[in-house]
Amino acid sequence: MARGGGYGPGTPREHHDFQWPYLRAYFGNPGVTDLHLVAAELTRVDVLPYLAGLEDLAARSLADAEDTLEALAWA
Repeated sequence: MARGGGYGPGTPREHHDFQWPYLRAYFGNPGVTDLHLVAAELTRVDVLPYLAGLEDLAARSLADAEDTLEALAWA
């Protein structure tokens, strides 16, 4: 998932996160039990003025997501 802002655990906007609960409910309905959700956050840091200064966090989030996806691909 690509997220323009930051909604992960411990962030001020965590309670605004609808993607994780929605996708878990959506895919859980037909019985998908092995679901891996991977998010890169702050993907709009380059165009949203209120995210200025968070470029390092955005880069780290993207790198973490890529590492997670690579690990899942090799699992």
